[in-house]
Amino acid sequence: MRFSVHSLRLFAALAAALLGAQAAAAQDLSCERGDREVRALRFEGHREYTAAQLAATVATIPSRFGAVPLLGERRCLDPVEFARDVRRLETLYRRRGFPDVQVDTAVRTLRPGVIEVTFVVREGAPMRVTALALRGVEASAPLREAARDFPLAVGGVFDRGALEAGRDTLVRRLRNLGWPQAEALLAYTTNTTARTADVEVTVVPGARARIGRVALDVDSGGRGRRVSDATIRRALALHPGDWYSARAIIDAQRNLYQTDVFQRVDLRADSVQPPGDTIVNLTVHLVEGDRWAARGGIGWATLDCFRTQGSLTDRDFVSFAPRLELTGRVSKIGLGAPLDGAEGVCQAQARSDPYSRTLNYYGSATLRQPVRAGQVRIPSLTLFSSTLSEYKAFLRRTPIGGVFSLGDPFGAPLAGRVSSTATYQLELGRTEAEPAFFCAVFNACDAELRGFLQRNNRLAAAELSLARQRVNDPLRPTSGTVLRGSLRHASTVIGSDRTQQFNRATIDATWYRAVGTATLTAHVRGGVVQGLGRAGGVGSFIPPQERLYAGGPTTVRGFRQNELGPSVYIVSGYAVDTVGGVVHYRADGSTVAERVVPTGGNTLVVANLEAQWPSPIAPTLLQFAAFADAGRLWNRGASDTPVRSDGPTITVTPGLGVRVASPFGAIRIDFGYNPYDRPAGAAYFNARPQGGVAPLYCVSPGNTLAVQNAATTGAPPVQEAGRCPATFRPLRGNGLLGRLNPSIWIGQAF
Repeated sequence: MRFSVHSLRLFAALAAALLGAQAAAAQDLSCERGDREVRALRFEGHREYTAAQLAATVATIPSRFGAVPLLGERRCLDPVEFARDVRRLETLYRRRGFPDVQVDTAVRTLRPGVIEVTFVVREGAPMRVTALALRGVEASAPLREAARDFPLAVGGVFDRGALEAGRDTLVRRLRNLGWPQAEALLAYTTNTTARTADVEVTVVPGARARIGRVALDVDSGGRGRRVSDATIRRALALHPGDWYSARAIIDAQRNLYQTDVFQRVDLRADSVQPPGDTIVNLTVHLVEGDRWAARGGIGWATLDCFRTQGSLTDRDFVSFAPRLELTGRVSKIGLGAPLDGAEGVCQAQARSDPYSRTLNYYGSATLRQPVRAGQVRIPSLTLFSSTLSEYKAFLRRTPIGGVFSLGDPFGAPLAGRVSSTATYQLELGRTEAEPAFFCAVFNACDAELRGFLQRNNRLAAAELSLARQRVNDPLRPTSGTVLRGSLRHASTVIGSDRTQQFNRATIDATWYRAVGTATLTAHVRGGVVQGLGRAGGVGSFIPPQERLYAGGPTTVRGFRQNELGPSVYIVSGYAVDTVGGVVHYRADGSTVAERVVPTGGNTLVVANLEAQWPSPIAPTLLQFAAFADAGRLWNRGASDTPVRSDGPTITVTPGLGVRVASPFGAIRIDFGYNPYDRPAGAAYFNARPQGGVAPLYCVSPGNTLAVQNAATTGAPPVQEAGRCPATFRPLRGNGLLGRLNPSIWIGQAF
């Protein structure tokens, strides 16, 4: 722990705000006949504190939307509390070291019964520290280290709040370094005329002690012990002979609670340590809880239709990994076979997706050691089986797979703040995608080559993920930052098939900032993928599930899910163009794109800017939002690809939204406006099977791929091999409704 002047000032302001909040809670600011409404609250002359900190200190509160009938909240002046506000502000400044502070008030009448209140602060000259003595720390280096960076210094402002906070931090450090009875005494003399202060801090450490016996007292409720002593002591991480540490004792209690096995944990010294005693014996009193836990839930989503999930946990499975977690998830219920048939309640948008016609599931068994000494290098092993799809992009079937992960592999959070996770994944599976996808992206247009690309392959990937989250509220943050990044590698060196080789890097950053009653959110995301494998003659092959996709409620909301960037199209028909006896299949102006097939890309850039503000009605439940999303997804180094995004280099889509508070996070309803035409791409027609073969024809306008046997019956026509040009551009509605893209999401989108 470090002394920080900024942190100490913030602590003092928060304490003052709490006093102000208590005063406001004790008064009645409602408006009655004859009261004067406070329309505005202002502060002048302040430098040491911000206007927001001063407003949190006083009990006088301005109206919110007071001029709006029925919707606004009127606040009126309480003369008694108004006078006390002057004393509150003066007390706040005097504790900071401004003994001559004076606070005056000015009340201006805006119109009859409506006023503006101003507090005028004259801070005066501060009181300075002329002498500072730290006594009792000369005896040893640990004592001197505990007293480092004390927040007061000669020449600095005599801030009593900082002095008391510094004393508390000094005592806390000593008790964490082996002095269980350490105290620090404060003494100071002030000269109000000269505005000077002499400060003396006397440290009384007492005897330095080590941990002695650690006894266990476990109450199992008469049902027999369910947790072994070895498991408990491993979670405690307290050993006889270690220096006494109050922080280590608190960490030990937290570790035991985090095992989720005990209903009550009480860890304390056997008795008060006699003066001079250098051994502290500890006793752990525990009340065991249930060994088993089960959870479940069911829900509905626009793309998943009905979905359900459940888990079963054994909290004391084996000694080396006491927790076994069985997890299951099923989605596409009502859409995917064999649990289809609920078309009336499932979105038409999802029903048109070929990869939603198969039930998605995920089942896993995980062994983990949830608590280890120091909370570092936490291992877990998961075995799983799954069928998962990405909307309009691919279907991934994994009969069997496994993941070994290690939390904080570097031993402790990097820089004390960044958590990290290293994983090694090994699975046997295959990825199914539209024939047009493989034909357009990998030039794999015949069934045999597509079958090779979609066979079961072994994927072995190593990944390192980093995250730093510093927000004031994990569900509805209004200030702070969230940073995430990952590096992922797959190659034959670590066990992958030669077709499953790639390098992938992604980064994600979000900033939250409160501006008045509104919250501004800024977000950026980037990613690159480099293919290393070869498959059926296709070089730089990137498995479809490892490509980058964008569009939808968490990226660029003016586009539907995964529809930003390169795409190919499955069309409803084609025209036969015969010139000089050569037949071509080409789409014309009347051709309709039945499906968009997102092909993804290997390079992604996305940026979002959003403002949220409370609704005049039920502001804690309902918020409004305005946003602008920008992004680009493309294939780096592919100049002749038949899938391209030939619109603007960066697309920008504005929109409006509503946020509804819920126990699971905000329910986000957004409407993004897309002013762009659909990108041109290759067009394909899936012909009906003939002779057991379902041919795929390129029908892009202007293609030069000749068709043979077009007039022959009994056998499908054959189109010559070659690139299918990206010359087909489907129409997009020109009206406002045709340009709006609605989306729903639960929780933070970024």
